Amino acid sequence: MPSDPPAGEHRAADITDEMLTRAEALIGVWLRRDVHWPAMAEDLAPIDIRRWAYYSVGDDNPLWSDEEYARGTRWGTVIAPPTFLYSVDSTIVAPGLPGIQWIYGGTRWEHFQPVRVGDRITARARLIRMQRKSGGHARHLVVQTGEVRYYNQRDELVSRAESDVLRVPRRRSTTGMTGFDERQAQGRHKYTGEEIEIVRKAYADEQRRGADPRYWEDVTVGDELTPLPKGPLTLVDIVAFYVGRRNTYPPLKLAFAERERHPANVYVSPSTGIPVHPAAGHIDEEIAHEIGMPGPYDQGWMRANWMGHLVTNWAGDDAFVRKLTVRLSIPNLVGDLTWCRGVVTGKRVEGGEHLVDLSCWGETQRGERNTAATATVRLPSRSLDFDASGDRS
Repeated sequence: MPSDPPAGEHRAADITDEMLTRAEALIGVWLRRDVHWPAMAEDLAPIDIRRWAYYSVGDDNPLWSDEEYARGTRWGTVIAPPTFLYSVDSTIVAPGLPGIQWIYGGTRWEHFQPVRVGDRITARARLIRMQRKSGGHARHLVVQTGEVRYYNQRDELVSRAESDVLRVPRRRSTTGMTGFDERQAQGRHKYTGEEIEIVRKAYADEQRRGADPRYWEDVTVGDELTPLPKGPLTLVDIVAFYVGRRNTYPPLKLAFAERERHPANVYVSPSTGIPVHPAAGHIDEEIAHEIGMPGPYDQGWMRANWMGHLVTNWAGDDAFVRKLTVRLSIPNLVGDLTWCRGVVTGKRVEGGEHLVDLSCWGETQRGERNTAATATVRLPSRSLDFDASGDRS
């Protein structure tokens, strides 16, 4: 049972039937995405993709950043990593529950063509379903699932995403998030020099297939992907993730204006009296605890990015990620190290495409899986080739 809030603190909002009725009335309605302006009204510049790849993903593949290199690939220009469209529209479709914390649960991406420098991507979003649930860390929560469709300047469907958002009352509510006391008491893992050296060496020896094609014929079910470390997670890593986005939470004067538009979406620090966006829990210990988290934690899309990085390192520059599904299972806290791993689970020819299926996951320094993912990748085949548009020729 959640404990009562300390004296002098106000209770946070609970999920009410009235809230659910209002939210459920929005199912199927195409929503305004004003919060993503102007990301959806500007052509993509090289820096947009490079910044996302470098800072939000931690991926220095020249295909995402080097025009000269990219011109020599089958794409003929810089293209974006498979999770880049988070920076156009976040995929968070969670209307109608004011004052209730949202926690990203995962996304099911389907890509139809690459995103290129010079594209202008717009997005349409709608809520497609809601599920009432209870769990080990919350007596009452709601999962809101949204659909986002991304179109280019030619009105071609580029990608489709379905994302799950967990709506969980904050700790000071009667049904807020609980159950992380032991993890909070453990504190951050203290790494030895030997442990850090293992990570350093893995980063230095990172294997990227790059310009060497990985042909479909050469892949065998059971092949393992080279593990990719991410972390140990620091506040700098989280801030860098925000730096890489084309849109983020407003600061200073703009933050005050945002709070006036959305007065329920605010956290007032009991110790300082300062109002902030609840997302500050990603970097602020006090706010993280108020939400119910053991401590500052990653922005969940970071782990989706990491799964994409693992897959593209393995697949090479001639490949195209057709599908990427990512589900988060436990919080990834500051101080945690995630090893991204994967294995080939299947291969097939479908609709003229030579496809390989992968199962991927993230494993922490404690041996816990914090992420589960699957991917379907189109690989080049020795029996055919692809033109620069990515279509079979």
